[in-house]
Amino acid sequence: MSEEITDNEIRARLVADDSAALDMIWTLYASNLLGYIVSILCSRHDAEDALQEVFVTIARKRLAVAGARQLKPYLFRLSRNVALNRIKKHKRRREREHEASEWLDPEDGTEQGDDRTRHLEAALTSLPEEQRSVVVLKFFRDKTFREIGEMLCISENTVGSRYRYGMAKLKAFMLEVLQ
Repeated sequence: MSEEITDNEIRARLVADDSAALDMIWTLYASNLLGYIVSILCSRHDAEDALQEVFVTIARKRLAVAGARQLKPYLFRLSRNVALNRIKKHKRRREREHEASEWLDPEDGTEQGDDRTRHLEAALTSLPEEQRSVVVLKFFRDKTFREIGEMLCISENTVGSRYRYGMAKLKAFMLEVLQ
């Protein structure tokens, strides 16, 4: 089944106030939305809370979601807005940069808290959000430049540039730290 047909079915179910629409959105998009939100908030725990808020918003504004021209980009914009609002509301940007983060820890619960991982977390946190999002989606979520461009509503060339600049900054940071 193509994504367009699925999105049309989701829209129809949202308009009909069918709770299966949320299940379908969760199945199709939750994992990628979570990865994107993690890249913005630099915290898996905060991202999970934000994702829950995104789905509450979808449920509350189901007709607006159903009316979106393209569902996938709409969901990513909604997720971005929720994440950025959480940052503003809690005024935690500076605090997050200094906290010990666990956002690169594997989902299976195994520990990999070596110095390189901590340095990489610090380096990723120091990147501008636009570059960090692209790097995380490309490197840690295995998305193509085309997929990232569609998710974030930017061109593939912009995705490529942000990725290259972000990776160059990461390399410089890691070389400096590890010397």
